[in-house]
This record gives sequence, structure tokens and C-alpha cells, in this order.
Amino acid sequence: MNCKNCNSTRIEDSIAIGLSAKTGNIGPKSTKILDYVSQMYCDMCLDCGEILRFYIKDDTNRKWIKKPGSFGTK
Repeated sequence: MNCKNCNSTRIEDSIAIGLSAKTGNIGPKSTKILDYVSQMYCDMCLDCGEILRFYIKDDTNRKWIKKPGSFGTK
């Protein structure tokens, strides 16, 4: 994989996306009986810092929640 920004091949993959001050995951939210947030990952260029893609490793056949969860958001 090459970086689309600088054409480098130095790509670090499967970097976990997380919060520094709170517990839990940042990622797509789904529901069945309880709400569930899938851990999100990214691939990043080590030369320019460009994020090449975001993705999850969980099952994608879920009932995805499309409304924001925090008060005051749209």
C-alpha cells in the first residue's frame, strides 16, 4: 500500500483508535439487546502522518445506529 499524499510505502497498519480521558471505544455503534461500540482502527503513513483508512475488525452484519448519542449533537 502506498500513501496517497506522499507516495511512501512506510505504512503502519491496525493502529487502535482510542480516548485519552474516558474509557470505552470510539467507533461505529450498533444495537441488539444492548448498545455496542466497535473498536476502530486506522492505517497511517509513518512519513507524513496521513490516515489512509479507518476500519473495524468486528462482524459488520449488525443493526447500526445512525443517530448521534450525545446531547446537543445533530
